[in-house]
Amino acid sequence: MNFNLTGSYTIQIPVQNMFLNTSIKVKSHNIITVFGESFFLNRAINDNFDPIQYICLGNGKNKANKNDIQLGNETIRKKCVKNVDLDKKQIILNANFPVKDIYGTSEIGVHNGKVLISHDLYEKLDENFLTPTIGDVTVTYVFQFSTGTYKTGWKTATSTTSTYYVAEPNTVIGVSENEGNAYRRVNSKTLVDSTNGSFWYDSDTSNLYIHTVDGTDPNNKEIIVQHR
Repeated sequence: MNFNLTGSYTIQIPVQNMFLNTSIKVKSHNIITVFGESFFLNRAINDNFDPIQYICLGNGKNKANKNDIQLGNETIRKKCVKNVDLDKKQIILNANFPVKDIYGTSEIGVHNGKVLISHDLYEKLDENFLTPTIGDVTVTYVFQFSTGTYKTGWKTATSTTSTYYVAEPNTVIGVSENEGNAYRRVNSKTLVDSTNGSFWYDSDTSNLYIHTVDGTDPNNKEIIVQHR
């Protein structure tokens, strides 16, 4: 069994003027720090680890790194509302920030009061961009948990291509080989046929189709299938 954790965030900025009444979204994935990985692993067995409490913003300029222990230059943090979606295996965090407090920000993180759990940089939000904004800016942070298994028993899908398939009852969200090469998700078996290092999950038949990185038999490799 393989366990995977990813993080993503959405900054939703309401905009209204004589021409617009909408919202602009800044969306991206983040790096889970080394301390963040330790946090999630130890929370299962250690009561001394405080729960997640804050979403933090700052105006640092350095690229996020796995070894970060704080934002480059934190300018504000807000306590977040926390929810769990068991069906989607997600932890969902929400916090509202006054517009004036996000002027000039360019980085985001999640904190438990002691350690930085995740970190990312985004394009600087300047005052001119935010001038038409009304109300608070909503930040939603999602930690997505997924599980994976080593898959065997691959069968040749056709006699003329390097496409293989296997029955998979669970919805597939990712495939990798030899614990390193992540496959690209494509939208049809035809695209799998023509794309090395790709996969397509047919939800109608519950079959997973793959084309290995070098086009050879996946039964001779370690193929990890991630699913929810």
